[in-house]
Formats: sequence, C-alpha cells, structure tokens
Amino acid sequence: MHNSSIVTPKSIRGFKDKRVIYLPCDLPGGILSRALKKKAGAERDLGFCSLYKLDGKSVLFGALGAAAAVLGLEAIITSGAEDVVVLGFCGSLSRRFRIGDVVRISRAIADEGTSRHYFPRRRSFLPSPALASELEAAAAGLPRGVIISTDAPYRETRSWLKRSRQQGADLVDMETSAVFALASFHGIRAAALQIVSDEVFSGRQTTGFSSSLLKERVRDFFLPILEDKTGKAE
Repeated sequence: MHNSSIVTPKSIRGFKDKRVIYLPCDLPGGILSRALKKKAGAERDLGFCSLYKLDGKSVLFGALGAAAAVLGLEAIITSGAEDVVVLGFCGSLSRRFRIGDVVRISRAIADEGTSRHYFPRRRSFLPSPALASELEAAAAGLPRGVIISTDAPYRETRSWLKRSRQQGADLVDMETSAVFALASFHGIRAAALQIVSDEVFSGRQTTGFSSSLLKERVRDFFLPILEDKTGKAE
C-alpha cells in the first residue's frame, strides 16, 4: 500500500472525461492551440497550463516538464481520468530517427526528478498495452523507440548522450517517464506518440522545430487524435 501524501490534489469541478490527451507544448505559430480553441467546448485556466474540453475527452495543454505534467495530471486523475495519451515533441539520440519522424514509445527511462517520488527504485516505465495498441491503430506502421526524460535539456552533454544510449535510449523529452510512472502508481493507462523535432546524436543540435515538415506531421497524426469524437485513438 502506498504511503499517503499529506498534500492531496483537489478534483476539478465538472470534469467527467475518462480520457485526457496531454500536449506539453506547441509548435511556433500555434497550430495546436488554434485547433484547440476552435474545437473546444470549454477552456479552463489551471494557472500554469490550460484544460480544454473536447468531445469525449479533455486536453491538458502547456504543462511543460515532468513536474508540471504530474501536477496537472494528479488533479485530472483525482477527477476520474483513466487514460492519458501523450502527444509530444522530442529529440533524437540515434541516427535511426530524424526530424519529422513519428515514433511510438515502447519504454521510458527516468532521468527526471519527479518519477522517483512515486517509485524510488524504478528508472524504467512501460506504456499500457491496451492504450498503446490504440495508438498503433492511429499510427500504423510507425517505428517504436525508447525515450529518456530529463529535467535539464541544456545539460545534454556528450557524456550524458553516451550514458543515455548505453541505457537503450533513442529519444529524449522532458515528461514521458513521469507520466508513465504516475499512471502506473494510480493504476490507470498511459501511452505516448512523439514527433522528432531535434537531432543531437552527432553531439551537436540540429533543430527542425519551425519546419513545415513538423506542421505536416501534426496535421497527419496529432490533429486526427484530437478530432476523434469517441475520444479513442482509432
């Protein structure tokens, strides 16, 4: 049995959705925020991020980093959410993955400071098989990759890159391992789909965050999941 926390999240009044889509950030130009504002039945300011109400699901938008992601998701889980779908952007640590590639996450390695408060001795977390299968249906034929999540993107040194590769990481972001840990702790489902926005495998950064290719990938893969009225990534 888990130790009870002294501080507990408050439920969100009026929240009824079982599924939440978590979008840590947007592309320059705001393609995702425009789509959300256009389609949302309601928007709620949570102070450090926004919660949008769509048909059959809600979207947690703008909670960048592991700590912010978990802070927002704790309240949403307390309010009844049972599924978390992460749609994010990541860097590539491997020549297997290039800018614009869309990757299904098969495992997440914790290099952030949040997940250890839920599982002190675990550093590797898996997506939920059933929810990952739904993302496979939405992204058929896409490759799988292992992601490592860090709190300090400006400390991705050459030695960090080497260690991360030795642990099996292909990709890097700031949130996925914490989201998977949180879902495991609460016994709910989580899965992730990532678009590669940067490459660091050479020891230098190449960024494509402002490229038209990433906008195409968002239109092809992220927006259809947001627009599905059943709330499932079918």
